[in-house]
Amino acid sequence: MKNFKLFSLLKTFLLVILVVFSSCMSESEFDASGEGKGGSMARFTFLKGYLYIVDESTLKTFDISNPDSPRLLGAENVGDGVETIFPYENYLFLGTQWGMKIYSVENDPVPNYLSDFEHSFACDPVVVSNSIAYVTLRSGTTCQTGNDRMEVVDVSDLRNPQLLNTIPMQNPHGLSVSDTVLFVCEGDFGFKVFNIKDRANPQLVSHYDSIPSYDVITNYGRKQLIITGKNGIFQYDYEDPHHLKELSQIMSVQTNE
Repeated sequence: MKNFKLFSLLKTFLLVILVVFSSCMSESEFDASGEGKGGSMARFTFLKGYLYIVDESTLKTFDISNPDSPRLLGAENVGDGVETIFPYENYLFLGTQWGMKIYSVENDPVPNYLSDFEHSFACDPVVVSNSIAYVTLRSGTTCQTGNDRMEVVDVSDLRNPQLLNTIPMQNPHGLSVSDTVLFVCEGDFGFKVFNIKDRANPQLVSHYDSIPSYDVITNYGRKQLIITGKNGIFQYDYEDPHHLKELSQIMSVQTNE
């Protein structure tokens, strides 16, 4: 019963995201592969038809083949300070306050630990594209140390990730990749767009300081963004990354981040 209530809450949250996208999507464009589409700050995700949830120290795997009766398959201790989870191919990337953890679900739905990439203490979501991980690290109320920055990590060898580049940032939060474009939320400092044709060397092309941002989800097919921030939820067209075009907005009642 406890698992059922949790799953119902998750379905409600995902429905909100799908409703926003569905105003511009046909039914056939929804992913039927069993993979989810969420923000980089998320604590849960879907991969290969399974639901994965992390709390501060545990990674849980649920079989959701019967949506009315999700079944817990495993609960693994993954260490302290876990903040986010991101799916990429057959792998799960966990953002923690001490680094990035990589798990494989290639041969078993219950994740198998592969490696750690460690850094100084900081809050850090992660996204992955073409064997390159982009990790934002920020200081803040719950992360008291470490410089604000974005790290670029080569994960082509999943058991031995290597730091390629470090880019100074102001207060980076969530991020998202769409082909050769990288979007990074800078909290109260706005929203940044990077060109990543050279995957290891992101180049800043736009800084929208009037868009306070916490997390971002991209819809590559439609070239659209959903940005969340203290002012609400906003939808943008990014056909031209140099000039984002606002499509819609849902303003928040209170400016809580």
